[in-house]
Amino acid sequence: MSQLNRDSTRGGIPAITGALDHSKAFHLFPEELKPFRGSVLAYGATFVSTFLGFPLDTVKTRMQTHKNFTSYFDCVRKTYTREGVRGFFRGIWAPLVSTSFSKSFNVSMFTFVKPYTYNALYRSDDKTVPSHPFIRNIPVCFISGSIAGAALTLFACPFEFTKIYAQLERLVQNKSLKEIPANLPALNQQQTNSPMSKIVRDIVKHEGAKGLYSGFKLHVLRDSLSAGAYYSIYESMKWATNNLINSDPNQQSQVSILLAGGLSGMFTCALVFPVDTTKSLIQKDVVTNILRKEQGLAPLPDKKRHFRAIEKRLYRGLSISMARSFIVNMVFFSVYELSMAHIA
Repeated sequence: MSQLNRDSTRGGIPAITGALDHSKAFHLFPEELKPFRGSVLAYGATFVSTFLGFPLDTVKTRMQTHKNFTSYFDCVRKTYTREGVRGFFRGIWAPLVSTSFSKSFNVSMFTFVKPYTYNALYRSDDKTVPSHPFIRNIPVCFISGSIAGAALTLFACPFEFTKIYAQLERLVQNKSLKEIPANLPALNQQQTNSPMSKIVRDIVKHEGAKGLYSGFKLHVLRDSLSAGAYYSIYESMKWATNNLINSDPNQQSQVSILLAGGLSGMFTCALVFPVDTTKSLIQKDVVTNILRKEQGLAPLPDKKRHFRAIEKRLYRGLSISMARSFIVNMVFFSVYELSMAHIA
């Protein structure tokens, strides 16, 4: 008889992976590390998906913050011509570490908070509790995901800003771009390819420690809203597609995981994209002024960026961002769920 993972169902609803059968799994984790198994496997799955999706993230960020690119192809062509393949991976080390840790923390926080959210929303003697698991699970996932997303921002914001800085540094320094005054001298090659340690020092030097949290309010809004929608869509789509594909709903289909992972990332990306673009523009302004100060120039006046959902320029780079989100989250959930099922 199969030994099911008892931790896979808590609070009356399934965790992300559902019921797990470890009778044929590879037992690699020692007993003292088994409580952290989900976090470790989530870290590994995110490491793989982040690396694969990073070039698209670079193109997305540059399209969001610079109007000089006429199309995605133009952005890719100019980036490759001026910076080579390395240009698409500029700033990758910070997110490889931070995003992997962040995702691991996010998944762990979500699965930890979820049963408490369920018990807070639904009492066992409450006759108004929706009987259908699909309807019952959506608010639980959204609230739990929002809490996990907001908690994560405190850690993730500095790392994401250094990534944005590295992705935009060459563009902001380039005299051919209209954003830079004509009298700004070109930086030498060593200065252009700044390591992460120098980027952090420059930010703290000119903006103080709070500079690492540039765009923090919009970051919190984006992450809490996106994480709530992300888990709600993923679990709902996985349940729905699995019931359509499998005659036995207790058997998990890998196709349903791939579709649910990709669609949750894609739809969530579209939902929060204007918030993400506004945040990136605020951070771009900070990067520009830091580089101006490095050259002895006065900072530009504050542009007072405000979030407006209905504004065409806030959606520059949306399609490539949705494609990236589909691929990254399809890979993440596929690797994560497979490893959770087969590595114990």
